[in-house]
Amino acid sequence: MNLSLAELQNLYQLPFNELIRQAHDVYKHHHPVNTIHLCGALSIKTGNCPEDCAYCPQSVHYKTYVTKESLLDPDHVLKIALYAKTLGITHFCLGAAWSYVPKGSAFQKVLEIVKKVHSIGLQVCCSLGSISEEQVQALLEAGCTTYNYNLDTSPEFYPNIITTRTFESRYQTLQMLRKSKLNISCGGILGMGESILDRLKLIYLISQLSPQPEMVPLNALVAIEGTPLGKQSFIDSFEYVRIVALARIAMPQTILAMAAGRHQMSLETQALAFFSGANAIYIGERILTTPTPDLNADLNMLAKLGINTYENNTDIRQRYEYW
Repeated sequence: MNLSLAELQNLYQLPFNELIRQAHDVYKHHHPVNTIHLCGALSIKTGNCPEDCAYCPQSVHYKTYVTKESLLDPDHVLKIALYAKTLGITHFCLGAAWSYVPKGSAFQKVLEIVKKVHSIGLQVCCSLGSISEEQVQALLEAGCTTYNYNLDTSPEFYPNIITTRTFESRYQTLQMLRKSKLNISCGGILGMGESILDRLKLIYLISQLSPQPEMVPLNALVAIEGTPLGKQSFIDSFEYVRIVALARIAMPQTILAMAAGRHQMSLETQALAFFSGANAIYIGERILTTPTPDLNADLNMLAKLGINTYENNTDIRQRYEYW
C-alpha cells in the first residue's frame, strides 16, 4: 500500500538512526544488500535547450561552460557504449537537450543510436524531453527499455525553477509514459532552495505512479556558474540521506540511483545512502554535463564498503578514454 504524504512527514521526523534502520530493513527485504547497479549517461545532443530550468547549464537562456553540439554520430555513440560495458555498466542513458523530441531525420538518428547500443546487451535509457505516444512505441521497437522523465520538484516550488513549461503538463506526459511498456526512470533534484515539504511531495507524487517507477534518480544540485542557482549551497548530507531513506520505504522495489552531485559527497555520506537503500550509481566522467567521481575513487570506495556490482568485469580498473 502506498504511503500517504502525512505518513512520509511522520517518517521524516524520526530520529536519523531510526529512519535509516527502517529503510535498511525494507531494502534488505526486497534487494540483495551490498550490491549496486552501475549506470552510465551520455549527452548525445548538448546545449541550446529552449527551456529555462534554473539549474541547467544547457539552457539557451544562460551563459555557462556548455557549448552547443550537434546530435552525435551513431557509430561514435556505439564506441563509447562498448567501452562503458567494459566498466561493468549495465544501464546506459542517452540524453538530449530538447524540450520536445523532434520528428524526422533527428529522431530517426536517435532510433539508430538506440538500436546500436541495445545490440551490445546494454539496457538503454533515453532522456529526450517531452515525447509522443508514437515516438514511445518507436523507441520500444528500437530496443529502448527505459525512459527518464524527472519531475524535478514539488508542484508548488516548480514555477520558481522552470517557467517555460508547467508541472501539470510534465505530470500528464509522465502518466502517459507509465501506461506504455517502457520502464520509467523518474526522480528529482534536491537542494535547489526547496522546503522539506517540497521534497516530501516530490517523493509522494513519484510513489503514487502505478506501478511505481522502476528507477528513481536522486540528484543533488550541482550549482553551475551562469545559471540562476549558480551560488546555491550544496545540500546537507543528512537531509539528502533522509530523502534516500524515505524513497526506499515509499518505493520498496524501485532502483534508487545516486545521480548528479555525488562527486561533492563524502565517502561517509555515500555509505549512509547505500545503507538506507540506494542501490545504483552513475560512473564515467560525467552525467550528461555534470561531473562524477573519479573511476578509481569509486572502485576504492566500493572495495572499502564491501559492495559488489551486478556485473563485475576484470577490465573495470582500466582508465577510460572516451568519456
